[in-house]
Amino acid sequence: MWKQALNRGFKYDQPNAAARKLILSVLSSTATRREARDYLVKYGQNSPRANHCLLLIRHLQTMGRGTLWQLSGAIEKLRMLGIRPIFVIPPSGHVMQNAETLDKVLTTANLRPLHLQDALFRGSDGTYSSILSSQASLFDSKSLDLIPVIQPYVFDEATASQRLTNDMVSFMENIVPRGGAPYIDKFFILNNIGGIPSDERRNNAHVFINLSQEYKTLASSLSEKAGSFSVREPQSQNLLDRLTLHLKEDELISLERQYKEHLEDLQLMNAVLSRLSNSSTGLITTTKAAASTSDRKNPLLYNLLTDRSLISSSLPRFKARPEQWDEDHSWYEMSNEVEANDYAFRDPEYSGAAKHQEDSILVTTVLKRGVHIKMLEYRTLSQYNSIGLPKSFHSKEATKVSYNEDSKVNLTKLKRILDHSFGRDLDLDHYLNRINGRIASIIVIGDYEGIAVLTYEGPSENPFVYLDKFAVLPHLKGSLGISDIIFNLMFKSFPRELLWRSRSDNVVNKWYFQRSVGVLDLSIALSDDDRKNSQFKLFYHGDPDSNKDPFQDKARLKEYATYVRDIEPSWAK
Repeated sequence: MWKQALNRGFKYDQPNAAARKLILSVLSSTATRREARDYLVKYGQNSPRANHCLLLIRHLQTMGRGTLWQLSGAIEKLRMLGIRPIFVIPPSGHVMQNAETLDKVLTTANLRPLHLQDALFRGSDGTYSSILSSQASLFDSKSLDLIPVIQPYVFDEATASQRLTNDMVSFMENIVPRGGAPYIDKFFILNNIGGIPSDERRNNAHVFINLSQEYKTLASSLSEKAGSFSVREPQSQNLLDRLTLHLKEDELISLERQYKEHLEDLQLMNAVLSRLSNSSTGLITTTKAAASTSDRKNPLLYNLLTDRSLISSSLPRFKARPEQWDEDHSWYEMSNEVEANDYAFRDPEYSGAAKHQEDSILVTTVLKRGVHIKMLEYRTLSQYNSIGLPKSFHSKEATKVSYNEDSKVNLTKLKRILDHSFGRDLDLDHYLNRINGRIASIIVIGDYEGIAVLTYEGPSENPFVYLDKFAVLPHLKGSLGISDIIFNLMFKSFPRELLWRSRSDNVVNKWYFQRSVGVLDLSIALSDDDRKNSQFKLFYHGDPDSNKDPFQDKARLKEYATYVRDIEPSWAK
């Protein structure tokens, strides 16, 4: 499929054979058909515009020759894949040394560097102008094919002098054109410490960050941690405590610097991506990972071709990733012939963390400006907290509260996305009769571009949370990480028990398998006198640190299966 797509006219200034080989090595094993199509449309010969990426590389002066040589190869591949790099050198005492090093890297990659010392101009009235905006045609020119190398200097008209910036976030915010030319599609930061650390992933990097949802919380957390390491006082004045502090002084200073750098990287991402299109992507990783000679594991190349992270951010952090996931899931399910008392499949890695391995996955964070998210937690929908509620569901007992429009559940839009996503007509009355009064949460992404409806099911004295409806508009599936965002929210909001079901022939089951802890075929005999044919599989996700394991509790397992199996669909006949 990939060869046919490429042979239909994907063309480069560079040798076609080399470009095709590179693309095929990644696309054939990692990308979906949609991702391949989107990539070819955006970066192919018929692309309506030249696409650029910003590359900010820290600590160039500390890198060995081998890493620099490998990095030049990765940069050359980026250019072969159809994106034009624009390099930015961060402020330090090594700007000129780093500029010389970068010059050698680009020359080795058969590219033509153009060094810019006055890329940002500050007028006497305090306004800024960027050379990227004023000379956009120069950077888009195919005949010149220059690679800008921006040095962190500002020319100040008021003093007629050049100065090294002391505020990199402000510098980048002013250097990047807002929605204009040249068109910048990616922003990559390379460093020695990797992506934004995640407590949930044992301080390995966050896989994906939705900035509109997570920026303030993460920035506050990083600032707090940096501050905690800056306070270096012994627990007491006795000799042992003072000696312990002295021995740890260098370590504490290093940790403080690391967290300050993480914070600035996050701030840079937020500032730059807020000026680019909503589809633009940021990525933070180590220079070592970016220099990887493996096309399939290089986070820069992988993200350019697929616009996502090396792994999905909603994969459970405690699950290993067997190679056979990509080929065969037969070992992962429970056979129809197995009795419920033999229990369902339970992930062998459920109680432990995945084996630690030093690779690109652990040090790479992908970021998007993101989408607006709201969680509406009304157990019962009324005429006051919803829009489009049929009059038969209006209640005199409902509390009359003044809700703003954004905090109401818009049932008209909710039905529209479900109808469109499933290609069927939802019987709204039947559906509301089933869920109203037992809603756990309704997650809404953007203007109903993605939704999840969660309900309380099971026995009233011990209910469990069930994902009743999950939908993303077809044209947004795979983009902006909407599905991952929804599943991450659900896992965080309901960590103890979360269930959902899916038809046995659903093509999405592979994705569901990877995010579940256990799977049960609902056609099995739940007891001697309770067996029904079912077209559904039951998926379960739970907290690996919980002392209670429902997969060792036959009675609870039967409750899951019985209640989920017997839920009646609400599609119109």
